[in-house]
Amino acid sequence: MTPDRKPLALVVASIAPYPPIGGGEKRTLRLLEAIQRCGADPYLIVTERPEDGAEEALRARGVQLELAPAPRPTPSQRLRQHAMRRPSPYLKGLARRLEALVAERRPAFVQFEHTQNAYYYRSVRGLSVVLSLHNVDSELIGTLAKAQRSGSLEWLRMHNRWHAMRVTERRGARAANAVLAVSDHDAASFDGIARRMLVVPNGVDEELFSIDGELPRTNSLLFFGKYDYEPNALGVARFLREVWPLVTTRHPGVHLRLVGKGLPDWLAAEAASSERVEVVGVVERIDVELARSSAVVVPIWHGAGTRLKVLESMAAARPIAGTPLGVSGVGFEPGRHGLVAESPSDLAVAVVTLLEDRDRAGRLAAEARRLAERFRWETVTEPAEQLYRDWVARLSREPAG
Repeated sequence: MTPDRKPLALVVASIAPYPPIGGGEKRTLRLLEAIQRCGADPYLIVTERPEDGAEEALRARGVQLELAPAPRPTPSQRLRQHAMRRPSPYLKGLARRLEALVAERRPAFVQFEHTQNAYYYRSVRGLSVVLSLHNVDSELIGTLAKAQRSGSLEWLRMHNRWHAMRVTERRGARAANAVLAVSDHDAASFDGIARRMLVVPNGVDEELFSIDGELPRTNSLLFFGKYDYEPNALGVARFLREVWPLVTTRHPGVHLRLVGKGLPDWLAAEAASSERVEVVGVVERIDVELARSSAVVVPIWHGAGTRLKVLESMAAARPIAGTPLGVSGVGFEPGRHGLVAESPSDLAVAVVTLLEDRDRAGRLAAEARRLAERFRWETVTEPAEQLYRDWVARLSREPAG
């Protein structure tokens, strides 16, 4: 490393964090910013084609973006993938590119975003490696498997996915120098496996705290998220079938807005057949949607990890009605920071309560905003930033050659 050149930090991810509208994209982007604050230049390699404008937008932020070749695997490669208990294909082109970058630039460290990208330790041999987990994916898949009929083909497929992911997670955590988890619960899954475990929670953007805490008189409920994330799609479907009819019966003036990308056709059809439900799609600014909403619903019965939508709703001082799983992992206390219910009928009561008792809804939202204060991005990423800083400093002390 020459004195006038910053060290490089290689980051491998599936998708580019642009536009940063989903939880995964936002988390990756904030970790890239933490890398920059420690004095390194992030070099991001992704395996899925970025959206138009991503390369230019990230370059403006100081992040270099490269697309790795990801050809469709052959049948023999698929068989090998399953035999090795890998939940996704191994990309030889990516492995070779990492080897070349390591030889050319001698990075300070490498970060693998998500378990599925942690196949390439041999390609970065000799470097410090951090595995960044957005979820414990095996736990997520396990909850989805339980939703299937035991012994069915779908149950068998999900069970095999769960086992492959669990094996991959443990291999990756064991091989990494450090592992980032979003919660203490997730970190506990790797007790005795990971050499170094850091809890780096999901965070919230500053602008959400500037939203007026007074609730609008809109009778507008909001759900937002990515619907190609299966727990979101399943949760919204169950909400529309089992919760929403009870809500509209008790509160005829209410309407529901579904915000986010990836809504599958079958779910769009269900929404279209439901009373007073609007499919909004992708929005550039979630703060605008939150500002116009009376309350946020988080009907998640499957999955793992923590939900950025909960933190963002808390920061925006919007009252939340959700399931226990939906609000887990962030210190959310039922009856203090929002209303929580497991059954569809009780969740419907919680939603109606927030709509009809505005004073209580406002008190819950204000208390939730106070809790969200501890989750500002620059605060929650401090453990990761210190890790990066130590590795960058160590590289600067090593002799060139």
